[in-house]
Amino acid sequence: MKRRKFINNLLFGSAGLSSLNLAYSNFRDYVSFPYKLSLAQWSFNRYIFSGNYNPYSFAKSAYELGFEGLEYLAVAYKNDLFNSSLSKKKFGLKEVKEIASKSLSRSNEFGLKNLLIMVDGEGNLANKDRKFNDLSVDNHKIWIDCAHEMGCHSVRVNLDSDGSFEDWKNNSIISLNKLCEYAKPLNLNIIIENHSTFSNNGLSYAANADYIIEVIENIDFKNIGTLPDFGNFCLKFGTKNSISTVIEGLDSNEVKIPSYYDNCKLRYNMYEGIRKLLPYAKGLSAKTHGFDENGNDININFVKMLQIVKDFGYSGFVGVEQEVYGLDPIEAIQLTKNLIFKSWNKLS
Repeated sequence: MKRRKFINNLLFGSAGLSSLNLAYSNFRDYVSFPYKLSLAQWSFNRYIFSGNYNPYSFAKSAYELGFEGLEYLAVAYKNDLFNSSLSKKKFGLKEVKEIASKSLSRSNEFGLKNLLIMVDGEGNLANKDRKFNDLSVDNHKIWIDCAHEMGCHSVRVNLDSDGSFEDWKNNSIISLNKLCEYAKPLNLNIIIENHSTFSNNGLSYAANADYIIEVIENIDFKNIGTLPDFGNFCLKFGTKNSISTVIEGLDSNEVKIPSYYDNCKLRYNMYEGIRKLLPYAKGLSAKTHGFDENGNDININFVKMLQIVKDFGYSGFVGVEQEVYGLDPIEAIQLTKNLIFKSWNKLS
């Protein structure tokens, strides 16, 4: 059987991952690593976009890959993926209750902890039009209900906008206050991931750690936080074929450009970004975009990044999220785990 077909069968069919896991058993020898690992469902994005992915295989796959926590991707459970109609909503409370029930059953079966749901495709929260934003807030609320039913601690949202910085800032604050108010009685956090979103001037405000903090410090509720992501700090993308990059506040000789950043024209200092976002963190996403011949990420210095995490005294789960398009997702997940472990053992 061809290797790609074999790995796909492991994920989609009834076969387990035990045989593949044995090949990576040495990854578990790093006994000094102090954190529990969670798996982001986005790591299976290639399978999800293929249309052949069974999202309810997530818990089983994560368990057999050695994870203890689950980070769900809302769009994996929707037939229309990122396409959301705010005026003719076909996806509501009935559907998410079914998702919650099935997902909780699967996670309980394998003894895994449901941590959070990453919500996309439910409408921008920071547009110029506040009526539009209110509809988006309502769409997000059903995922808050879903997360509560599943026993998660947080719902991750994005701060997309079609306006200026002031539009983005002011309407982010309004929408987040509404979501935090709704989530508070359910003991859920609303968390913001540094994400490369877009505005009408081409800049990504939500990839700027300073801007995120400015918004957070204007929220009236304590159940607000961040999901710092090692790899989402592109402030502006260029043309399709552009590979030139401006590194803001970073020595360009220290960085190699991976697939995600091939088209990035301006980016925030990723190490400073993580350092600034950690005080508000309710989770942590250790993302990879590609590997060199030594198994290191081709863009991110994981030793430097994890030293920041250690020095801060972060105490939650560390989430594995691979976005390596040249490898099978399962292989990239395992390589990401190995990189985390070996990098940790190099820390001072």
